[in-house]
Amino acid sequence: MDMQIDSNRVKSERERRAWSQEHLAAAAGLSLRTVQRVENAGSASPETLRALAAVFETDVAALRVQAEPLVQAPVRRVRGWRYAAIAASAVVALGMLITRDAHAGEVQLDVGVTLNDAKLSQSQVVATEGKSAEIRLDGQVRVFVNPAVTQQGQILLSIRVEEPSGGKWVEVAEPRLLAANDTTTEVNVTSPKGNKFRITIRPRQVL
Repeated sequence: MDMQIDSNRVKSERERRAWSQEHLAAAAGLSLRTVQRVENAGSASPETLRALAAVFETDVAALRVQAEPLVQAPVRRVRGWRYAAIAASAVVALGMLITRDAHAGEVQLDVGVTLNDAKLSQSQVVATEGKSAEIRLDGQVRVFVNPAVTQQGQILLSIRVEEPSGGKWVEVAEPRLLAANDTTTEVNVTSPKGNKFRITIRPRQVL
């Protein structure tokens, strides 16, 4: 059964990341038509809602349409709605836990970092799915990679690139990539200082 979803929130989350509808569909493991229906009609299945919440790294409740308070409604009716909402949220949360557990594990990451065409490092780290691994090159850059395995077996890579500025680390970009297992992908970002970073990542599930 479809659920009411905040289409404006979904669209703003997508545009904030400079993603096209096609990119969002690929990142969430959905069809382009499904993403278009969500943004145009504001409805989605529980599975679609969970997939979008996961790729946006937010709670399912944050993407749902908030019901307006029933000011003149009888107390019993309000309580019934509240209990139904709590039960629905519990079911959705349980579904998310089941999905995560089904794909929980470790992902080996071969990460290469290039600054202005100069190779800085080639690292190999193992990250627990859903937690970030850090590659730090003091005085130059640090990269965080958070892998998550989709139901289709692909690996969603949430990346954050930071560089030092004014005695602290400043975020340069926070791109997300969808990669096939054991396949190299890359992202290119330019910092406010004009530095050009190329990050190559080869993710492999540790079975």
